[in-house]
Amino acid sequence: MEYLQQKNLREIEGLNQRGGPTLSFVDLVRAGTMSPELVAYCWTAIARGASFLTAAGPGGAGKSTVLANLLGLLPPHEEIVTVTDPQIVDDTIPSCFLAHEIGSGRWYGYIWGRQVADFFGLMAGGSRIAGCLHADELDELVRILTTPPLEVPLDHVNLLDLLLFIHVERGYRRRVVQLWESTDSGHRLAFAWNAETDTITQTGASVLLPRLGATKADYELRLNQVNQILADGEESFEGVRRGVLRAYAQQ
Repeated sequence: MEYLQQKNLREIEGLNQRGGPTLSFVDLVRAGTMSPELVAYCWTAIARGASFLTAAGPGGAGKSTVLANLLGLLPPHEEIVTVTDPQIVDDTIPSCFLAHEIGSGRWYGYIWGRQVADFFGLMAGGSRIAGCLHADELDELVRILTTPPLEVPLDHVNLLDLLLFIHVERGYRRRVVQLWESTDSGHRLAFAWNAETDTITQTGASVLLPRLGATKADYELRLNQVNQILADGEESFEGVRRGVLRAYAQQ
């Protein structure tokens, strides 16, 4: 198990293209990028098998950092596998298949063209995927994914449980401005950022969590665990991940 955790940390660190330590969700909550409630909601869904994607228009907005922190909420038994060719992955073992970016660059973990449709097809077989791409809003994201050269079937896009959009406000404030959750027919807005109050709040009762088999008590437990990790004073990504693993072990 220790080997798996170290391997997963290396996979997550591979997302960091800008150098320096990977920020933890403790850092992001303190900076206002995420809220404890948003983290707890994502954790509740991810613990139940949710697939997730982060998106932002400009580079440097923080989509890879938020993605790293969602990966840090994975259950302890699940291996992160960076995808270079979705057609040859072994989807018979519990894995989170990771695309560093859905983009046309030639860097490790980038996928484009037909590879993207194959990647999304993994969800239809019951696997979990995670990744990020450049898009500012839901309509743009869906258009990019479903039109050439990607041509992901819309019903496969709708299998994405969590879609998080990050914006840079006033040139320096990074905020998760929208979180969309999957429904039976598409996606609904689950969390939204209020510019006037600079807060991220839930827009109503979740549709996704009950569908994943999670209860209100499950969410409240995760929120308590998030607040405990925040209170512990640990800020490093690795330290916060250890706190997440302890929380799983205590259940």
